[in-house]
Amino acid sequence: MSKKNAIDKTAPAEDSTVKKASIKAKNADRAMDNMFRIVLGNHLQLSMMADQKANMIITVCALILTLSLGRLQSEGLYYTVIVMVLTCVASMFFAILATIPKLPPRLKGQVDLRGRNFNLLFFGYFSQIDFETFFREIELVVNDRNLVYESLAKDLYDLGLVLSNRKYKYIRISYQIFLVGLLLSLLTFILGLSQTPAQ
Repeated sequence: MSKKNAIDKTAPAEDSTVKKASIKAKNADRAMDNMFRIVLGNHLQLSMMADQKANMIITVCALILTLSLGRLQSEGLYYTVIVMVLTCVASMFFAILATIPKLPPRLKGQVDLRGRNFNLLFFGYFSQIDFETFFREIELVVNDRNLVYESLAKDLYDLGLVLSNRKYKYIRISYQIFLVGLLLSLLTFILGLSQTPAQ
């Protein structure tokens, strides 16, 4: 009788442990889903901000370039205008580089669809394989949570590389050139005024 009571007492305890483990696993999965959703959303916003910054510097430089060329023949402003023109052209060049879409190289030979150099979630890669292969790989991914997280992590990492090594890198260079050019233009303008003979 005592043995039966002991078994009856341990059974609910085991069920409770299993339920707690199941709830903990579900919470971990939910937390992982939320983390990827938030982080990917933040990186997409950063990408849009980078494009907005690039468009801003392109617009400002185009306006200054138009106004500066109209003053090219003005007495005492020749060197100032030249500096501003070169500054605007260089700033626009790097801002445009930041906004140019980057596509992966064409796939050649046998491709490892699970390898590091292939991102199943990016159109630049999956557009190079046939639909049947793409559908089969997607089906395998969505039925395996580990593959889902691996694909999301790979996509997030690739997006971060583009932001760090391309967009924000070139935008930073563009703004630095623009700032230095403004200072040099101001300096040449002051020197031009000091060397202009008084009427």
